[in-house]
Amino acid sequence: MPRFARLFFALLIAVLSGLVITACGPTYPACDNDDHCASHNQVCVDKQCVDCRDASQCNKVDPCMVCTSGYTCARQERCCKTDLDCPGGRCWRDSGSTTGICGGQCQSDDHCPDGQRCAGEQCVPDISCNSDSDCSSGQRCVSGSCAEGGCEIITITFDFNEYSIRLDQEETIASNAACLKELMAPHRVEGHCDDRGSDEYNLALGQRRAGAVARQYKALGVGEGMLSTISWGEERPMCSQGAEDCWNQNRRVETVPR
Repeated sequence: MPRFARLFFALLIAVLSGLVITACGPTYPACDNDDHCASHNQVCVDKQCVDCRDASQCNKVDPCMVCTSGYTCARQERCCKTDLDCPGGRCWRDSGSTTGICGGQCQSDDHCPDGQRCAGEQCVPDISCNSDSDCSSGQRCVSGSCAEGGCEIITITFDFNEYSIRLDQEETIASNAACLKELMAPHRVEGHCDDRGSDEYNLALGQRRAGAVARQYKALGVGEGMLSTISWGEERPMCSQGAEDCWNQNRRVETVPR
């Protein structure tokens, strides 16, 4: 074969080889355009095949899907289509929008039943007070509302190392029980001790004192579901002097709103 023919064929082979290589394209996941990623249902971004470059590759089926900064499809946080997407809450959507944001039970008082109001995105009883301290002077907190006057619950005191109720305290307990029935609000019976004795002993003694008073309340007609008990032991003294007058103030049971 003449020398010129050999050169021509060599050049032709080189050109054809280049065309074949070019036609094959980069090796996955490298790419030059979307066509190189199509077989993997992906798109080309910065010379790499990825799941998405924007939300249009993600939200064709689920409108809550978005394209993340890492070019992957993920569900947008708190995005919803119906209340079923929001366990324990509601899907709040603007009129005409296909998606919304998961939130609580309410966004205003209008979303709550009668007798309730919206607080912290939850419907709660519409009460004006939780304790007497929430009311004006001369008022008491009765069933969640401030009322004029009303009864008073008095502290019960105990003898040293005792949890039985003294005779001089029985009238006070009867008055307290009548007040509790009038208030019709849950209360906690709290037992306290002076600082003589170990922490463990005083916790147990305080609980026995609280239990003794609660039993008397129930015997006088206070509903069992309206009462709970707790012992603070010596942790919440009324005073801290080491004298009998002070110790007597600390050996007590208080009945407070729950």
